[in-house]
Amino acid sequence: MQYIIAAEPKDIKNAFSFKKPLAHMAYKIGADARLYRAEGSDTTEGGYMILSADGEIHSDDHTVTEIVNECKERRFSGVFANFGASPLLTSLSKALSEQNLRMIVPEPLGNDFKNAWVLISSALSGGSLRRRLSEAANTYGAGRIVLDVERVFRVFTPPVPDGQGRPLSREEYETLKARVSPTPFFSYDLCCNYFIFFEDEQPHIVLYDNVGSIKSKLLIASSLRIDKAMFLYSETYDIMLNL
Repeated sequence: MQYIIAAEPKDIKNAFSFKKPLAHMAYKIGADARLYRAEGSDTTEGGYMILSADGEIHSDDHTVTEIVNECKERRFSGVFANFGASPLLTSLSKALSEQNLRMIVPEPLGNDFKNAWVLISSALSGGSLRRRLSEAANTYGAGRIVLDVERVFRVFTPPVPDGQGRPLSREEYETLKARVSPTPFFSYDLCCNYFIFFEDEQPHIVLYDNVGSIKSKLLIASSLRIDKAMFLYSETYDIMLNL
């Protein structure tokens, strides 16, 4: 499986040590429709551009030209479009394809751009990851999917109508675990660890990922012929060598 590591400019040097393709979190489209590169990323080269936007996306023909020229100059293999539907994407998709560069889009746009890779999150709070990825593979084709490996630390206090719970920082998670000394469990459906603790007679469910649970997610993806995965450096720097 091909691993791609997404990293901010401050982390690029350390991320590069893993010798995997990098996705550079250094680009955005400004309100003036121009392409901006973050400070500290002047030596960025190879891998992929992660492109975000400030609010509503304004673009013109020059916007697409700037993006494509930056990809060529920096020897990028493609662009992760980290925003929703926009007329820019139609023009950008065509321009990248003409240069044999790849466009990667969020899942809601997967059916709109048939040649793009589609980013599918590994994080679930219900259902089955295998079923989820199998349905995605049937919809988009396994070869188009990039598994977005999200390292989960999240607490749920029922009822949770939106299924989202509350995210925990790693420090909050470690402090909580030390305080409640929980018994760990593993959900085979979610491919995620969890524990339960009570506070004021109210149950709280904590989902969390470690090397073992992330390996399980990658194995399921591989079994479905999904052959690409993206990791956020700031979430996985301490376990990347063991994956």
